[in-house]
Amino acid sequence: MKTERADEMIAKPCVLPPNIVKYRVLIRRLSENHLVKFDVVTEYNNRMTGFLGEESVMNFHLEPIADLNYRIYHDLRFYHGNYFFQIDILILCAYFALVLEVKNWARDWHFDKVLHQTTIDVNGKMERTKNPIFQARLQAFKLREWLKLHNVPGIPIQYLFVNSNEKSNIIIGEDNKYKWNACNSEYLLERIDQITNDYKLELLDEKELRKINKLLLTNHSPEDPQLLSKHNLSRNEILTGVHCPECSFLPMTYQSGTWKCPKCRNQSKTAFIDTLQDYFHLISPTINNAEARGFLQINSPKMAHQYLTSMNLYSTGKFKFKIYHQ
Repeated sequence: MKTERADEMIAKPCVLPPNIVKYRVLIRRLSENHLVKFDVVTEYNNRMTGFLGEESVMNFHLEPIADLNYRIYHDLRFYHGNYFFQIDILILCAYFALVLEVKNWARDWHFDKVLHQTTIDVNGKMERTKNPIFQARLQAFKLREWLKLHNVPGIPIQYLFVNSNEKSNIIIGEDNKYKWNACNSEYLLERIDQITNDYKLELLDEKELRKINKLLLTNHSPEDPQLLSKHNLSRNEILTGVHCPECSFLPMTYQSGTWKCPKCRNQSKTAFIDTLQDYFHLISPTINNAEARGFLQINSPKMAHQYLTSMNLYSTGKFKFKIYHQ
């Protein structure tokens, strides 16, 4: 059981990010034979695999130090220069910061010591991929520069590539100078101990740590992609209707205030809520009565009004010009 101290040190817990939520919605709102369905499902699976790897590191491998003097952040994203940069996991303490680049691929990682290229085995063929150690190093560099712009005193920032998949191996030579910048997730705590032993000078007091904590959380900008434009989709290609919360069948039928699933026979009075949230995720952050009727596949303006008002949404305008905001 986690203590209040542990909850405080998990400064940004591991939760499903908005981009994955949106992809999950888009999958159930595209017909099975749609041309981009395969690409959307593939993108979702890749993102979900990555998230599950980060989740295992956060909730299992880092859990033992959650009540110690480390602040742990999952999925930070900041604007710097002309672009955003993203950090899978950040560990912060009074002595140093540690950037973790987490990968959850079921393939072995081969690191070349001369050109520092990285290859993976794909169906028996070695293919080059981005070097995750250098990805971690780049994020650490960007974080250092970003902190400077926000007048944060210099603090050592270390970086690690963490392989979270138990079916893959890290193959890196003993004479490779980056060998200490990669580890499997089960060895992560040992590496953190080793790094901690290298830093004895306390650079940040509790007040400064709280200031940095607030700075990180306030400036975090989660990725929130517009999936329709990203995949060249129009709103007319998005399936409407209330989906079943049990089996995801679309659409449920409406009868006397109850939504009924013709496939699994599930009944619900609140299934419309997720459907309107789907609209906000994919179509627009605002909706009016007519748009709600069209998406829910109902004809009654009165019923649409009741549903929208029951969700306690912020609204502007009056009568037929009334707009509800996500």
